[in-house]
Amino acid sequence: MTKFLNNLKLHNKFVIMYVFCVIIPLVLTDAIVFFSIYEQEYNNRMYELENVANKYISTIESTVVYNARIARAICENEELNHFLDQRFESKSDFFIKYYDFVSKSFFKSLVSARSDQVTIFVDNPSIADSVYFKHMYKAAKGDWYQEFKEMERNDALIIFYDESADPLTERVNTFYYVRKMHLYDSTCDKLLRIDINSSELRSQLLRFSSEYPMYVCNGNYVVFARFGEDVQNIDIAKVEKEHKFEVHKVYSAFGTDLDIYVFSDELLISSIIMSKLWIILLLLVFTLIVPILLMTTIEKSLSSRILKLETAFNGDQADKFQPISAVEGNDEISTLMENYNNIVSVNHSLINTLYKDKLREQETDLLRKNAELLALQSQINPHFLFNSLESIRMHSILKGEEETAEMVEKLAVMTRQNVEWGNDLVTIKKESESIEAYLYLQSYRFGDRLSFHIDVEKDCENYLIPKLTLVTFVENACVHGIESKSSAGWIFVRVYKQENDLCMEVEDTGGGMSEEEIKSLLDSIDAVSIDVIKGKKHVGILNACLRLKIHTDENVSFSIDSEVGVGVCVLIRIPKDKLRKSE
Repeated sequence: MTKFLNNLKLHNKFVIMYVFCVIIPLVLTDAIVFFSIYEQEYNNRMYELENVANKYISTIESTVVYNARIARAICENEELNHFLDQRFESKSDFFIKYYDFVSKSFFKSLVSARSDQVTIFVDNPSIADSVYFKHMYKAAKGDWYQEFKEMERNDALIIFYDESADPLTERVNTFYYVRKMHLYDSTCDKLLRIDINSSELRSQLLRFSSEYPMYVCNGNYVVFARFGEDVQNIDIAKVEKEHKFEVHKVYSAFGTDLDIYVFSDELLISSIIMSKLWIILLLLVFTLIVPILLMTTIEKSLSSRILKLETAFNGDQADKFQPISAVEGNDEISTLMENYNNIVSVNHSLINTLYKDKLREQETDLLRKNAELLALQSQINPHFLFNSLESIRMHSILKGEEETAEMVEKLAVMTRQNVEWGNDLVTIKKESESIEAYLYLQSYRFGDRLSFHIDVEKDCENYLIPKLTLVTFVENACVHGIESKSSAGWIFVRVYKQENDLCMEVEDTGGGMSEEEIKSLLDSIDAVSIDVIKGKKHVGILNACLRLKIHTDENVSFSIDSEVGVGVCVLIRIPKDKLRKSE
């Protein structure tokens, strides 16, 4: 372990110290604290969802049980059962006795106490349809009656979706509590049905102040919903996927199961973090920032002075060793620096008295050899550079770094264009490839701020022009156009034929140029010469224009169209007969 550490640089040793003595302990402790906070908040949220679900169940249960008690009291009314078993001579006889019974019996008080509709279906042909009594055959027509028979129960809670009902005027979701009346000996079948007011029940459920989505389902039918609609068919599994947390409870009553779902979209971890922000900041300051600042200060105290020693010992020639100025501190490193200064002082004395002349001779010889070496290096085939770039590109592809490989490929295209000067002419197709490579690389610099489009007509691709002329104009558009503008910009490169001319356009949507700047640039282009270029800096555009003039025997025209804040468009027109084509 000691040997391993001895081979590490000082900075790497401090990095190891940061990681194992600060970062890892901090991450572990903070993770434990954060997990504890998260778990507590999660439990609180689930407890809250449980309470909401229980409130919904309690409300539904109280409504259903209340109606069941009323139904039981009605069914146990012996006077009512005796009245329904009577055989009436006529409808008028029935209604006379009906009104007398309703007004005087206990049945009226039971029915009047409810806002829901109570209906008794009787298999007694002498009874006429009235507010509370109807013939049994009318019940048999309803889907609810068939469902009740299939349940084979004495009483049942039946819920169904009435597709024929108008949602604006009628209830589409219907609650029926149905009970057989067979407690007393009877000459006919009797069936009690209470139409539970689903709208009132829904209002009671929605009175709870809850921001959580809620669904009360009966199978695939949503009976009630908060932040949703009552629908016939629903994929509850799909709804569950839309929410992160849920509580699911089942309420069973009189042969019917109701599924109550309460959802929460998120645990609001950000609010948790904000509520505990002072704790997090306190932990961050005392467990991360303070130790790191202290260790960084110590490292700087050590590494800065060691770097001075390293720089001093790395002198190219012994006579150029210089003493270290301003030796600070009183520790081992400062002692080492003082000893170094003593050695340098003695060394300079020896060099000045014994070896000065010999060193001068060696210096002259070294300069000569360096010149020879540079001459040899200049003869190295540039294909070495291309092969190296290709090796890097293939390595990136093998590593799956497609973006890096593409960047290296574009760089190789531009590099080959720059170094292969055996022929100064290049086809417009090759030049457009160099432009594309350059703009592709620039897109990594500007990001979304740079977009470009290159449009070269097929008939123009084989014309020969001086190498890197169009690239120079594109580079100028990037540097002086796109870079000077904070918003996104475009660069358009177009090459096309117009009558007898070959037209080359470079347009950018950058900062633009004023009329004075355009006039000054066009005057410089008209007066450009080799002597002018030699005496100036930043002559890229002038160099390209001069080479185009030389190549076309001055048969080239330049025009600039610009507006400040909008962009610049440079148009180069060359007669086609002044250009050669590649075979």
